Amino acid sequence: MPKINAPTVREHRSRMEAALVDAAEEILLEGARLTVGAVARRVGIARSSVYKYVDTVDELTEAVAARDFPRWTAAVRQAVDAAPTPVERVLAYARANIAEGSRGDHGWRVGLARASLSPEAMGRIMALHRDLEALLSGSVAELDVRHPDLLQSAVQSLVDTAIRAIDAGKDPAAVTDFTLDAIAAVVGGPG
Repeated sequence: MPKINAPTVREHRSRMEAALVDAAEEILLEGARLTVGAVARRVGIARSSVYKYVDTVDELTEAVAARDFPRWTAAVRQAVDAAPTPVERVLAYARANIAEGSRGDHGWRVGLARASLSPEAMGRIMALHRDLEALLSGSVAELDVRHPDLLQSAVQSLVDTAIRAIDAGKDPAAVTDFTLDAIAAVVGGPG
């Protein structure tokens, strides 16, 4: 019987799952190969014990890649919901996503997801992205534009480009200002 290091079994399980994901993230950030053995050593449990909490290394990789999505989506939703007009909601979506993307490790997580997730896990990550992008599509749908799908793609492309530029070392304030001005020109509002 494994030792329970929490007041309840549920809390113990939650702590262990979090510790496994933390360990997997540390290993990946170090550039080392992610294995069940490496995670077990980092957490201080037997290799076979890891399988009590996750089924595969892929599951750990997905958890690392998806870790921040709920917080990120909530921050963007709050910004979009606070904006009074559709144009301002589109700009708020862009501004909030750029702010979240510039927090540090977005580029690393994107690269991780593309490099090592199974098609099924990648599908789950993309579903999280679609939930986030629904905040943009809702705002774009309120605008009187001829091709809302093209506008949404253009705005999302500008946001993605801005985040990649910041990941590459560009000044976040300058990138944000430029991107918001470009989006404002496309949607017809002030940056």
